[in-house]
Amino acid sequence: MEKKLSIGKHEIEASQLFFLAAVTLLALGVRVCLRSFISDDWTIYWSDWLSQLTQRGFAALADDFYDYAPPVMYLLYLITLLPLNAMTAFKGVCCLMDFVGAVLIGKLVFTCTGSRRRSMLGYACFLFLPTVILNSAAWAQCDTLYTVLILASIYFLLTDRSWTGMWFYGAAFAVKLQTLFIFPFLIILWVRKKVDLKQFLTLPVMYFLGILPAWIAGRPLTELIGIYAFQGSKDRWSLSIKFPNIYQIIGNNFFLDEYATAGVYLILGILMILMFYLAYRRVRVTKEYVILLIVFFGMVATYFLPHMHERYLYVSDAFLLVYALMRLQRFPWFIASSFLGVVGYGQYLTKNDPLVPYWALAFVQLALIVRIGLDLWNYVHTPANLSDEEEKEERSLRTLIFNRLHIGSFSFDFLEGLLAICITAVGVLLRSVFSVNGTIFPALVIAIATLLVWTLTRSGRRTLLAYAVFMILPTIVADTAILPESAAVGAVLFLCALEEQGEKSAGSWIFTLLAALTLLDDVRYVGLLFLCALLWQRRRLQTSQFTVIFAAGLARLIYSYRIWLWAGYTLTTFHWPNIYEIVGKAAVMTQQVDPLAIVGLFLAAGLLLMTLWVFAQGNIPTDDASLLRLCLFFGLAAGFFLPYMDQSYGYVYCVLAVILAMKEPREFWIPLLLQIVTYAGYQDCVNGESMTPMWVFALLQLGILAYLGTRLLREAKVVNLCAGKN
Repeated sequence: MEKKLSIGKHEIEASQLFFLAAVTLLALGVRVCLRSFISDDWTIYWSDWLSQLTQRGFAALADDFYDYAPPVMYLLYLITLLPLNAMTAFKGVCCLMDFVGAVLIGKLVFTCTGSRRRSMLGYACFLFLPTVILNSAAWAQCDTLYTVLILASIYFLLTDRSWTGMWFYGAAFAVKLQTLFIFPFLIILWVRKKVDLKQFLTLPVMYFLGILPAWIAGRPLTELIGIYAFQGSKDRWSLSIKFPNIYQIIGNNFFLDEYATAGVYLILGILMILMFYLAYRRVRVTKEYVILLIVFFGMVATYFLPHMHERYLYVSDAFLLVYALMRLQRFPWFIASSFLGVVGYGQYLTKNDPLVPYWALAFVQLALIVRIGLDLWNYVHTPANLSDEEEKEERSLRTLIFNRLHIGSFSFDFLEGLLAICITAVGVLLRSVFSVNGTIFPALVIAIATLLVWTLTRSGRRTLLAYAVFMILPTIVADTAILPESAAVGAVLFLCALEEQGEKSAGSWIFTLLAALTLLDDVRYVGLLFLCALLWQRRRLQTSQFTVIFAAGLARLIYSYRIWLWAGYTLTTFHWPNIYEIVGKAAVMTQQVDPLAIVGLFLAAGLLLMTLWVFAQGNIPTDDASLLRLCLFFGLAAGFFLPYMDQSYGYVYCVLAVILAMKEPREFWIPLLLQIVTYAGYQDCVNGESMTPMWVFALLQLGILAYLGTRLLREAKVVNLCAGKN
């Protein structure tokens, strides 16, 4: 078995040849066994299209009975000319492409790692991926066709044959619109001078060549050009079609038309922010970097786009396999991602609901995206990956986008100005989807929060990124566009108070006045009272100033709960995922005053007071990042235990979490999870139900609180202090 055999210019061990032969035969066998399986897609769509082509020939392409790209219909037309069973022939072509794709996976792995054993493992893994087998052999779908073209495109791009690679990418675009999911990686390659601008012409050229025969057959050119737009509008009955993305968490059965449009604007804004950030990272464009970009953009796009099908992770899984074989410690991610995909296939083919709910799978998918994103972050911030290529002086669009512009003392480059304009437009369009009857306060929230980022970081680029995030932040959009701005006024006061605390010396009476007004505005800001108590203990507030703040907070607390406790409410939480979503939120109706609410009120006060005392035993730093963490901790902790909190409770804390992430980028996951938690409350309020159980979001919030509390205790060295005294 260790004997070496020569095949052309290559040598291979007999054992390796035996392995490849056995894998190929087994993969062929499993596909042959599924050749007679008839899926609904075949019965409803493919067989009807074949019938039209059989009866009328090539001239049938002049009609609009099909919604796939014309190149797929050309394949069906050729099948009608063969003396074979149409379904067997079509599955045979798709299964043949499976083997071509496996070969390309093997070549990509070998190109990226130089390991023949890993390349053979890639070949075998792809052939035995359940989604690959089911897609071609059982479902009779054609996702393998455009995936093979993309695999060939990336192979040629990685081997410095960019023109050939771009022609293959254009061919993939002519076959399937989903090719655009990974398109942003080409923009990054263009910025890093790995592809030329003129090479992007391959996309419209190949698309035109793809529709040309159908145009000759008689179908109007306008219909052919807009066929992809028609595809995107036909699945309006659900925001997520057995696909584990964000809509399986917040709900995919409400606001169908609005969310369908808003989701497109949202992912457009997200991709703008990501590409803007990566465009400035001067790193070496290695094979690992390219594969990472493809996997990351493919996953992010499908996670936020509406109307995604269970099959749309096909390309991402293929490249995740390549990446997992480049870094073997990441192989469990590939297994997890494959599992996520096959769940939807199983439901479609068996008509049985999965045992694991889709919202749980969506959180797993989110974890995979975060993990891939962290790998990408680590790559672009590793000094060894910095590019040492000198920039050539040339007048081209690539260099002009980084050209500095000056307006008085204000300096910015073209790309920064472009992002500011485009993200503003996207934010306006995002809000226009809903009925907006807003005031100036949401705009003030964005402006003051952006200014606060500048105050804390003194970085123009981070400030611009913060503005971009605030413009598309779902909670800010929802509070303005869906609900009547119930939190924006108090958020303005809250942020102004923090801005004053950051700009002025300790003990500012302006801060005192703003803090008092914030507390008087609503109970949801009661956490600020405990922050001020800590500042007073650290002598950053005078006793008279803290007395004013304490009086304002206590007055608002008494006023609100004097009304609420005797109002006869049947719930102790109004769409805010806190402790009552875990222990029970139904009021005890036989009592004059709900005992659960009474206990919750005093429990919140007692726990916050104890926490404040514990923090005071140590020496918590009062730097900007620590103050933001304290704001988040006390603010969220109060709302987690106080009864009768509503869905907009988390509004200001979502904004604060984004500010913290701009100050401390490694804590980006806090605003990510908190945004999901808060928006779930808005969704539950508007729809009357939550697709994901609200206790799940309550546990997420508890996890955020646990992290913040532990981090603050560690910074204050309270544990060390207690251990030393003991």
